[in-house]
Amino acid sequence: MPVRSHNEFLADFKTHLHIFVDELDAAYAEYREKTRELAPKLESRTKAGIIRDLAARRMREVCEKTKGAQFIRRGNLGVVGWVNNWILRPKKLADGFKVAVSPTSASRAYNRNEVPASLSGALLSEPPATCLYLGWIIPENAPERIAKYVVCNNQFGEIAWVHPLDEDSPPPAQRLPIERPPQPGDDTRRVRVRVGAGRKANG
Repeated sequence: MPVRSHNEFLADFKTHLHIFVDELDAAYAEYREKTRELAPKLESRTKAGIIRDLAARRMREVCEKTKGAQFIRRGNLGVVGWVNNWILRPKKLADGFKVAVSPTSASRAYNRNEVPASLSGALLSEPPATCLYLGWIIPENAPERIAKYVVCNNQFGEIAWVHPLDEDSPPPAQRLPIERPPQPGDDTRRVRVRVGAGRKANG
């Protein structure tokens, strides 16, 4: 299945991106308020699950009042079906904008940007649906807020493109040019010697 481009995403979402920012921020604020005393005792996977469920509940409410949007729940898989056959799944992001993929056929298919069979009947036949992650990262040095991104994988489960939802979010990691390692003689000082200087000193 071809993956739609970042520009195609922006064309359909440009006027809606603030909704996802507001709802993810609200879900995280609710999580911090309700688990203030309990959070230090919870495992990271449990914390991520709570935030995901709070975000999903809020996105369900958004879908109920947004034309062309729907919230689809199939077992443990809950996604937002957006205008023009885009699908978004709330998920915590790890290093490299990757997600933890549960060992189910639906989760594995979604991670390869394939529409799980359980969702196909709820979507339009055209255009071909594109699976996205509505993701967040909790910065270690600033846990009071989350960094938010939309992530699109390719058919191999690798990152195709990433869109930061915060104006001050760090950009997606880029490959930097590899510097040439220092070569022998790079730091050797070159001394210019005048021809005949030694003869004059000995004469």
